[in-house]
Amino acid sequence: MNAKQKVANGISLFKAETDNFSQVQAAWRFYNNENVTTKALQEPILVDALSAINSEESDYVLCATDWSHIDYKHHHAKDDKIKRRSAGASFALGYDLQSTLAISAVTGDPIAPLVQNLKTTKKLYSTYSDSLSLKVTHLEELMGRAVWMNEHLGITKKIVHIVDREADSVELYRAFQKEQISFLIRTKTSGTVYCPNLKKSLKIGKLAEKVAFGTNIKTIKYNNQAVSVYANEIDVVIERDGIKLEKKEDGTTKQIKIPGDKVPLRLIIERLVAHDNTVVAEWLILSNLPKEVKAHTLGLWYYYRWNIESYFKLLKTAGFALEQWQQEESSALFRRLLVVSLACVLVWKLARSTTQGAQELQRFLVSISGRLVEKKKVFTAPALLAGLWTFLTIIETISVHSYEDLLRMKEELQDILGVML
Repeated sequence: MNAKQKVANGISLFKAETDNFSQVQAAWRFYNNENVTTKALQEPILVDALSAINSEESDYVLCATDWSHIDYKHHHAKDDKIKRRSAGASFALGYDLQSTLAISAVTGDPIAPLVQNLKTTKKLYSTYSDSLSLKVTHLEELMGRAVWMNEHLGITKKIVHIVDREADSVELYRAFQKEQISFLIRTKTSGTVYCPNLKKSLKIGKLAEKVAFGTNIKTIKYNNQAVSVYANEIDVVIERDGIKLEKKEDGTTKQIKIPGDKVPLRLIIERLVAHDNTVVAEWLILSNLPKEVKAHTLGLWYYYRWNIESYFKLLKTAGFALEQWQQEESSALFRRLLVVSLACVLVWKLARSTTQGAQELQRFLVSISGRLVEKKKVFTAPALLAGLWTFLTIIETISVHSYEDLLRMKEELQDILGVML
């Protein structure tokens, strides 16, 4: 077991303070036990998430959904890996992780993963359903997930689903509109919409060119340069048919047009602008949220979507080394994923805390983390995670060994190394 693996285990040392930690301890010990259900592992995450979400000073909570490939190309013992075409002639082998992350609409801070799926060639594991079909598409599953979240999670806020361009689907917009599900979805430039202001239909990219920069939201760092983020909007109506691909008997596919109702939406044009007024990036976003939520707020909310990318990074390269896990059974791997997800929740909870004690703890954890943090930042989630593991190791050590034992072992080490410590 490496240090990254032990992070969630060490959290159990706080079990006297909260039931969540004792549940993590039990989960870590028995994640290979088939009797440990995903529902039981997800429950402490949801308890913590609902407490944080429902206490927010906002009528909304942001829920960013994304899909991430977990690479297990070199893990030959796993016999249920999905094979996908990658760059060039190569193939990617592994599993598909599908996550929905709750994000504060007030601060943009990550709160907790509310729903997670793990797709293999044999089964689609999920925290919200035991009967998801492997044949379900990403967007069909997203629709079902959104409906389930509205009906079963007990969130008192209005859920706003934020998704990247993979969800740019006329059929999904119509389905979300029918179910009264609020969304921010990044759209492609090639789609055609009707613009009531101009009284004509245009490609979305061409329409965006006619819209001014609008409101300056904030300044961020993008590709190592400071840029200003602007947002503006224009009303549009989707009138075009949906498209469904149908496979024919000879193996080829044909497009089937699916007509539907008109869908009035807001097109948010979000631009990242350099100091010389050059547009370095542009995000075109469709939303059905009411006008009282201003365009600059929607632009800021979409910017907060990047937290889910940071979550995947924390699972993989910046914290838990997910792609190095050796579990042969995907069911065990999924249970372990839920355990470390709770570790993320607890780190984010510490990061959000503004009490004097929490700020002192944040600085202390960074100091023992061995991680470099930018001068203007007090901490990062990976640094807090690494520092937390070190701190918990210290606590566990002093709970097992007396001060005299530690001094004796220090002297023994000095004798062996021939140096003073």
